[in-house]
Amino acid sequence: MHIKNPQAALITNHELLLHLRQEESEYAGTDGTERERKKPKGLEHMLRDGLAYLQTPDYKTLELTDAHPSRPMTLYKGQHSLFRALAPHYRLNKAEFIQIYNLRPTTQVMLELIIEEAGTRFEEAQLTDILNTVQRVFDEEEASIPQGVEDQKLDKIDNKLLGAAKKKKKVKRRVREE
Repeated sequence: MHIKNPQAALITNHELLLHLRQEESEYAGTDGTERERKKPKGLEHMLRDGLAYLQTPDYKTLELTDAHPSRPMTLYKGQHSLFRALAPHYRLNKAEFIQIYNLRPTTQVMLELIIEEAGTRFEEAQLTDILNTVQRVFDEEEASIPQGVEDQKLDKIDNKLLGAAKKKKKVKRRVREE
């Protein structure tokens, strides 16, 4: 395997577990091809350790992946998403959204560890509101969200991810100056 664009995208633990399971099934022959292949040594260790870590009973990824084997509906897409609930009110970056999704904070201390400079960016009431919103989104039973809702066309949210476009503009300016 050759990595063309390192860290081209951030993925959730849910998406990582789905990918690792798919890789495991491809080498085990349980992906429908019935073709078993020997795993390269590094891949074998990575799959074993990654699956063991993500499938521990204490970790919420396993129950979420088992309940929703094809996609995590509450992260980005659809009207019920974590992004749609938080983005209009709070400027968080993509890594913070993913960490909130992965770790599902229940206390303000956990939230402050996820959000960079949380004490200076947000007031205590705002942090409490973020926690309440996160809890509301995750308490909503995903089974009650209708299929295909994440594919609906929704109004664009004005408040973009923190720093999403700024980096690109700075790079373009530097190139023009040189």
